[in-house]
Amino acid sequence: RPRPAEADGARCAPARTSWAACPTAQRLLRAQIQAAIPNIERLVIEERPFDAEDAADVVDPLARGARLSLEVVSRSFEGLRPLDRQRLVHAALQAELASGAMALSELKTLTPAQFCARESRRRISRFEQRLRAAVPEIEHLEIVDLTDGHAIAGFFDGSRRSLDPNGLELKITVVSAAFEGMTPLARQQWIQDEFDPEIRSGAIHALPHLKTWTPAQWRAKAGSQDKNALGCAKL
Repeated sequence: RPRPAEADGARCAPARTSWAACPTAQRLLRAQIQAAIPNIERLVIEERPFDAEDAADVVDPLARGARLSLEVVSRSFEGLRPLDRQRLVHAALQAELASGAMALSELKTLTPAQFCARESRRRISRFEQRLRAAVPEIEHLEIVDLTDGHAIAGFFDGSRRSLDPNGLELKITVVSAAFEGMTPLARQQWIQDEFDPEIRSGAIHALPHLKTWTPAQWRAKAGSQDKNALGCAKL
């Protein structure tokens, strides 16, 4: 019996690649997964290259199975263990996996909340790298994603308060000796200028609670908080 996705891929995949590179084959795979798992919000299928030694042993790339990386984001995964989520994907692709037409080198099954949290961490990491490259002598840097839907409301209510419904609200604290001798306004403008493209496009909706302190100010703030905590403990 022909392997469904592979058969279509063999007709249209170019030489030196596997059947999985064919758009028709990928559409079939997507349809199979979406039929088995409801409420999919994101589905990414990527072909992974074979190791050099494995590739050298294959004369016709179309004759070998494909190595794929899959990422599936679905509300249906909520409350399920990771292993049970992966079993749903394997069941949807049972024919291809059993025949050797494909192998999954990587499989990620996430809930929408998990996906958003991961993407938030990635964005924050990139922002941190940019600030550290732009501001010398950073002693402490903290970026917290406070996005709570304000950008969505401001985009769709016609007020133009938001340029992008996915705009971020970031709480940023930067502590650097480079702020010595600068006014608070000049310090904040420095940080805002670093994110000017994102602010203009709406990718960053707002920077509430932007704090730019010298090391001495930061230590004074920390000392004040310790004293307040000690006072509350005595009550």
